Amino acid sequence: MLVVGAQCEGGARLEGLEDAARGLHAVLVDPKLGGCVNRGDDSLLIGTGLGKSQVETAVEKAAQRARRDGGTLILALLGHGEGAQGAALHFVTSGKRNDSPLLNVSVPSLLGDTLNHHGLNGLVAIVDTCLSGGAMPPTADVVAGRQQGNVRFSLLFAATAHEPAFDMRLSTELTRLIEEGQPGAGDFLKLDGDLIKRLDERIPGQQPGLSTFDGGSRIGDDLWLAHNHAASFSGSLGPIAKMALRAAVRRVDDNLLLSTEDEVAAWLRDNEQTAVGGSWTAVQRLREVRAELETGRKTLSVVREVFGPVLTEESLRLVGVLAGLPLDFVRHEPPRTLRDIIEHATHHGSTAAGQHRVLAHVVAAMAHVTGHRDQLPADVVAWAQDLELTAVVNSRLRELNHQPPGDQTPRLVLVLADDGGESVVRVDAWLLFGRAVLDKRRFPCELGDKGVKAAMAEAVAWAMPWANIAEKPLHRIDVAASTLVLLDSPPEEHVVRKQKLAVNYTVTTRWSGLLTPPTGATVDDMLQVGEKLLASLGDSNCCGPKWLPVEQMQNVDRLQEHLSNHGFGQHVWALSSLPESDWDFVAQELLEHTPALVWPRQNDVSDELVIQESVGRHWQALPQQIAHAYRKHLSGAGQSDDDLGPLAAVRAAWHDKDWHAFCRRRAMTVVMAPDEMALKEQA
Repeated sequence: MLVVGAQCEGGARLEGLEDAARGLHAVLVDPKLGGCVNRGDDSLLIGTGLGKSQVETAVEKAAQRARRDGGTLILALLGHGEGAQGAALHFVTSGKRNDSPLLNVSVPSLLGDTLNHHGLNGLVAIVDTCLSGGAMPPTADVVAGRQQGNVRFSLLFAATAHEPAFDMRLSTELTRLIEEGQPGAGDFLKLDGDLIKRLDERIPGQQPGLSTFDGGSRIGDDLWLAHNHAASFSGSLGPIAKMALRAAVRRVDDNLLLSTEDEVAAWLRDNEQTAVGGSWTAVQRLREVRAELETGRKTLSVVREVFGPVLTEESLRLVGVLAGLPLDFVRHEPPRTLRDIIEHATHHGSTAAGQHRVLAHVVAAMAHVTGHRDQLPADVVAWAQDLELTAVVNSRLRELNHQPPGDQTPRLVLVLADDGGESVVRVDAWLLFGRAVLDKRRFPCELGDKGVKAAMAEAVAWAMPWANIAEKPLHRIDVAASTLVLLDSPPEEHVVRKQKLAVNYTVTTRWSGLLTPPTGATVDDMLQVGEKLLASLGDSNCCGPKWLPVEQMQNVDRLQEHLSNHGFGQHVWALSSLPESDWDFVAQELLEHTPALVWPRQNDVSDELVIQESVGRHWQALPQQIAHAYRKHLSGAGQSDDDLGPLAAVRAAWHDKDWHAFCRRRAMTVVMAPDEMALKEQA
């Protein structure tokens, strides 16, 4: 076997040629795929300006070795091709386009001489160049050469003798087909009409072709390109795929017996024009399952090769959690296998025909868990492009990777929803990892403070199994509430599971105005305010909040007049003391003006200047530092801490990039109760 990738210089350079040549070589020498003898550098020749002599010598050496081994020679030529008006193709080995033909390789002559090499058992030529249809040897060389027509020969070319070829598509798509296999094609992939049909579907803009001749007198197998990878998997379905297949087959006909992907493909082919034994809908579902089986097989092949060697049972559990698979499925004993996870995502996670968002989330989770966080492996990129899932995989991986430095743990978001009234009626919970939503649930609650605390306790208990399975402790909780709830019932002070929430968790308090905007404003209005606030916070000159003078809070009208001189989202507003009256109206006005606010935890403030200095000193670490200071204060450890002590005396409704991203995502979704959403919608 010999793969030659001849690169050109300057502007004629072919991007991706080296990768295409190495990829094709890798599958051809893989014992389970191509099965060719790997002779190292002697079977892969890549470079600029290789020269006619070097290439012809390498082909001669490869032919001699194939003859000694009694095997077929597979020869692949990748690069630039020249041959005006359908003339004989010349393979540009000199490194320069439009060089004299004497400096480049005449491909018809090379192939004709090679297939007539005495004792050679056959020649399979793959030519991925422009005008590659011109590579066909003269008929006389094939049927009346030194072998007197006693030859077996197949030529696969990228385009006709008059057409260009693009982006090494023949080589790359052929490599993928070898990796994936072909259901129903038997044990070997052969260069035949079925292979050309599949290549034609995958290579738009050019016309690949095939020419074959079999004049060999030997009795034996036909020429074949590679082992059929699908043959080893077509009858090897996991329990989830088998269940999906059986359910689909029963809908067509209770007496129909189909148990493999090959059998389904054959039945659908034989019954393509009719809905024999069942309704059109049932047959259509069988077609969908057959497509799902193919998708699952392709995916399993890729992830097994790329991620499989480093995955463990524990990391597979984490993959299931990060992909948002059902809790009962993930914590199953014995642990789920790689096949189980892929099959579940394939057959139970499609949002619509041809879309596999949950499967994309599984692959993104595997990339995250195995450390491929900056760049996806090439095989995964190709898989995603083939299934049109590139954007979904990239987005999910970016969401998973968006974690604070050194903190690879989940985050629980609790929204205390009031449905426009004054009382909390439910707690909506989202479990996030980075910015990726793992699961969500709704917890109705009875009216009153006791009902809210009970619902919050349920929500925290609901999140715990996820964190335990993933072996990632839960210690960050965001609690969003309306203005009145924020002021009258501080979420971090709620007793949840016999302890104040702030004791065990870093509680960040959010204002829910970006989720349920106040009267007269829209979600988009509030998001714009948030954008401006984030811009001002990112200003290098920003070193703290804007402290509001007491005289500006004497009444709401006076406050509105003051705020009218400042742009929306221009500042984080802060108060070192509370107004004597109308505090709820003042707070509402401030929060509408900017969704971040700092105010004292108690009415009586002993030293306002100390609080202002403490907030300014710890500004870059807010709001987490407030939670840390308050936790130390509750335990008594903060009493002697002069640095953090004053910070424990303030509260904050905080807005940052993570909260903004969460609110923006919620604004783009249909308003629906989390527990009413199907798994497919949750993904």
